[in-house]
Amino acid sequence: MIETLDDPMAPEHVGWKFARLKSLYGAGVTVPPLFCLTGEAFHRAVAPVADRIAELLREVNPDDWQDVCRVSAEVRRLVEETALDTSLHEALTAAVDRQFPGDELVAVRSSVLAERLEHAEDSGAHAFAGMSDSFLYVPRDGIPAAVARCWSSAFSPEGLLYRHRLGLSAQGLAVAVGVQRMVLGERSLVLFTCDPATYERRTVISAGWGIGEGVVQEKTATDHFFVDRAGTVDRVVTGKTTMLTLDTGQGHGLREADVPEALRHVPVLSDAEAVELAGLGRRIEELFGAPQDIEATLTPDGRVHVVQSRPVVLEPGRHRVWSNANVAESFPGTTTPMTYSVARRFYGLLNHDYLRRCGVSERELHGLRETTGRLLGYVDGRIYHSITSFTKMLAVLPLFEGLRRDWERLVAELDTAYAEPAPPPATPLGRARHHARLARSWGRAARNLATLVPDFTAFDRDWNRIVRERRGAASADQHPLVLVADFREVWRRAGDLWGVTLVNYQFMVVCHKLIEQVLERNGVREYATLFSQLLCGGRQLKGAEIALEAVRLAERVRRDPELSARFTTGGAREVWAELDAGRFPAAFTAEFRAHLRRYGDRGIEELKLERPNLRDTPWHLVELVRQYVASGMTVVELEGAERRNRAEGEAELRRLLPDRPAARALLRLLFARLRTHLYHREAGRYLRSELFGYSKQVILALGTQLHQRGVLADPQDVFLLDLDELFGFVDGSGSTYDLAGLVEVRRRDLERATRLEPLREFATADVVALSVPHHARSVDAPDNDAGTVLKGLGSCPGRVRGRARVVLSPSLDAALEPDSILIARETDPGWLYLMLASRGIVVERGSMLSHTAITGRKFGIPTIVGVPGAMDIVDGSLLEIDGATGHVTVIQDAA
Repeated sequence: MIETLDDPMAPEHVGWKFARLKSLYGAGVTVPPLFCLTGEAFHRAVAPVADRIAELLREVNPDDWQDVCRVSAEVRRLVEETALDTSLHEALTAAVDRQFPGDELVAVRSSVLAERLEHAEDSGAHAFAGMSDSFLYVPRDGIPAAVARCWSSAFSPEGLLYRHRLGLSAQGLAVAVGVQRMVLGERSLVLFTCDPATYERRTVISAGWGIGEGVVQEKTATDHFFVDRAGTVDRVVTGKTTMLTLDTGQGHGLREADVPEALRHVPVLSDAEAVELAGLGRRIEELFGAPQDIEATLTPDGRVHVVQSRPVVLEPGRHRVWSNANVAESFPGTTTPMTYSVARRFYGLLNHDYLRRCGVSERELHGLRETTGRLLGYVDGRIYHSITSFTKMLAVLPLFEGLRRDWERLVAELDTAYAEPAPPPATPLGRARHHARLARSWGRAARNLATLVPDFTAFDRDWNRIVRERRGAASADQHPLVLVADFREVWRRAGDLWGVTLVNYQFMVVCHKLIEQVLERNGVREYATLFSQLLCGGRQLKGAEIALEAVRLAERVRRDPELSARFTTGGAREVWAELDAGRFPAAFTAEFRAHLRRYGDRGIEELKLERPNLRDTPWHLVELVRQYVASGMTVVELEGAERRNRAEGEAELRRLLPDRPAARALLRLLFARLRTHLYHREAGRYLRSELFGYSKQVILALGTQLHQRGVLADPQDVFLLDLDELFGFVDGSGSTYDLAGLVEVRRRDLERATRLEPLREFATADVVALSVPHHARSVDAPDNDAGTVLKGLGSCPGRVRGRARVVLSPSLDAALEPDSILIARETDPGWLYLMLASRGIVVERGSMLSHTAITGRKFGIPTIVGVPGAMDIVDGSLLEIDGATGHVTVIQDAA
């Protein structure tokens, strides 16, 4: 019934809170000494009234707040009146004597257990922040009563309501109670190892004078410190007038005291301390394998005592991570709805075929159809990867877990935490099935690797059959329905081909990782230049092949003085007009046209359909060849430079590993394989450009016809539509005929988007269009002409309008209208009923890590904390709040 830090302290016996403290203690983190009364002790104590408690919990109406309060009071009375029996009391007294001899003050904390571990307090899915009681500065004779009150706190009205709202049962609960040495800290803090509002991987610290209850329960003002991965510290320092500390008059218990004048406007932490605490947070995060919410106190000697660590609860159903770190290479800057819609379609067919080739069943593929169709997002005119959709899709591949971190580093380049798929099952049968799937996946991967080269050759051959007669062929002379039908047929056939490019990319990532591991295990740490040199040689990459063909055209011009004179005189457009009219030598003209026909889909930002490529602007090829003519470069020189680079790399490899021929041979083999994967990747990228080039031809031909028929003012306007809108207008599957009206809306959207500050990566936790971070949406603060603007700390994203309801204390009489925005000085768990009924929450006190902030995020209620002057808002005023930026705009004062 009692365990100490020298015992196992498993979570099913002592709860997650104390089990994690045991892990921290074992890892060398400073944890105040403690012992725990286990869940079994609770069951033994309440056994005489257990049936009555179960009966009351079955009878309660969870939707009737008064009934919840009535049942809670009765259950708590039963628990607290059921005194500790003699043996339990003796065991508790003996444990106190062993651990805390003398008159030491202790903290008595609770941790609620449930029938299922994942439903217990401080599990990875449920924090239950502030729902259970804790008692600080407890004297020896007050420990039994504090233990009984901790036991009963599992049945508080807020705890019962919280469980009901989350669909969790209140039956079968137990409470473990920890009795811990009270650390007399002068400063306390809550630390998140990722931003609790956005999950960005920066440390957020809320720190105040006195003990942690003042920080967590919003009883005192706090400073905020934001520490990024580079160790840069941003601070938000407030005036701190009060703190919670030991009631020295009684010798125990809490009292509110004044912060000394000299400390009120001084940062609670120095920048160096904030950086050091961030390092401790990362160490704890690595220990538990997930972002952490950590509570700690600092004693006058500067020592950090950790009193709690629990996972940051990631909400996969509401939370989404967006990144353009990789996709911006293909779609830089703003782009049009048409490009986005075609790109989204391409990503869907590409990944569907990839999963099929990896052995995913048709049933699973059908279940993922919505996910693979939404791998991209369109935010403020820019294309982003939906990391949330990608990870959900890739989680069906058993081999992905082993490559997750490499995928994050090479593909997603994430600085934001996200909810990862569940670990492999724990039951023997579940593990057996998982291992069987893993074995099948390895077998499929081996087969894909063995057949990759012939598969890619077949892909190249089949695609060329599809596109050969279509390069540059779509025109406004063809009927719109014929163009649409041909487009759909091409994309249908492409859907059975393109997955091999991702299979190749998968092996490229693996090969890259293996090379890094071999180099590092052989003592080679700095290898960026060596890597580049050893990737030279082999089959010419498609991009280099296209460039060298242009250089060959330049050499042909340079060899013929008359041709050179004509080709390099006048403007590039004029030269093309002469060439197009057949006034240049026939052989050169044929060669030039052949280049345009074969490589005409190359261009600047070539996947953006609204941008022209060489096929559309052939005079750009004239200009490029003229530059090559002037430079004097030759194909022989360029290929020779590549061979020299390779030779230098081979020599450097021999120098670095002189006595390790086996390692050198393995690296040469791996680099040869990586060069093959790179060749296929670049070839696939150009074939993708051809697919997009063909699509642009069809779409622009349709735009021309709609312009001729008076539907669009300009053929280029077609790119401001999306594909379904355009095709739906043609074949009757659309939902509007007013394409010109849509074009004007999109034009305004894009004009606005070009003025916005883009983000490489961000997260949303609400309606996406309303919760994009402020600096991605606009670099300006709200317009003050709209009304008074107050500023606090955004804690749960979302923009809402409503009427201010200023509440001094929670009660059933304070029922809120549906459009109410709750305004309070601070909240605690007793406010939960009102918080859940509000449209938004604004508090004058509190931190990003306080009860208000945590509850707002948990239930997706736009929330702003730490708003000076919030209580001066007139009740009934019309407000708009932005939970991402922390702005509270008073649109119209009430009378």
